[in-house]
Amino acid sequence: MHAHIHHLDDLLLFSEVVEKGGFSAAARVLNMQRSKLSRRVAELEARLGLRLLQRNTRRVSLTPMGEQIYAHAQAMAREARSVFDLAASMGDVPGGLLRITAPSPLAVTLLGDLVARFCLANPGVRVLLDTRDQIIDLVGEGYDLAFRAQASSLTDSRLIARELAPVPLILVCDAAMARAAPRHPRDLAALPLLAHATLDGLQTWRFAGPAGETESLEYRPRCLSSNMATLRSMARAGLGVALVPRYLCGALLDKGELVQLLPAWQAAPARIYAVMPARRGEPLALRRFLEYAAAELPALLA
Repeated sequence: MHAHIHHLDDLLLFSEVVEKGGFSAAARVLNMQRSKLSRRVAELEARLGLRLLQRNTRRVSLTPMGEQIYAHAQAMAREARSVFDLAASMGDVPGGLLRITAPSPLAVTLLGDLVARFCLANPGVRVLLDTRDQIIDLVGEGYDLAFRAQASSLTDSRLIARELAPVPLILVCDAAMARAAPRHPRDLAALPLLAHATLDGLQTWRFAGPAGETESLEYRPRCLSSNMATLRSMARAGLGVALVPRYLCGALLDKGELVQLLPAWQAAPARIYAVMPARRGEPLALRRFLEYAAAELPALLA
């Protein structure tokens, strides 16, 4: 066997550094010391007699020769992942580490318990649940699954999506503001309104009434947030009216700390999707977890 066969894993490490945009990010994903990872890539460069990476304090970039080597390393990494995915899909018992990302309100309120119950029923499965409120590059960062609320179709051909459940939305505010007693969506224009958004500007809510009639309300928000739990807290504090998922409000509604407005008018629900990298051979643990989540989430979100 040729000596270089023993160092193919260094090419995989090099590929991971490029995909993650640097040694620190790659080391976190690989659960490896940054200094050791840097040394392994330096040893690969020494064996090849080529400079593959330009290093600076923030990021690495490929040299012209590095770009050519990376194309081959990337293809090898894809095939290696396919082998392990295929093996994992053919096992009888779910096992291994599932890397999952989800919005923090959903993760804290529902998914933490759901993941715990699944892991207790499947002792061989471990889960990393990432609750960063941002869109993560699933392929680049090595994630198996993302829970996302989205209205448009996917534009990334590397991903596939499966709808899991609708998420009913309700209008809520504190008890003092509820005394305004709006009877129609247009009455909301007299109240301060909160928006689930990150860009300031006019926002629109759309509702269906008890007789099937529709109504739209365009408004300039009193405050905005990208986080639904934050909007719920603002509404609870009396800042304004928020349109938020029902599952976030149950306990506060029961205690009277939030009041639902216009219960006869329904906002179009959000929808939760399972988004995954498109690949050959779905690991058994991922397939079983998706089946479990699809069975449990509709009732939990309702």
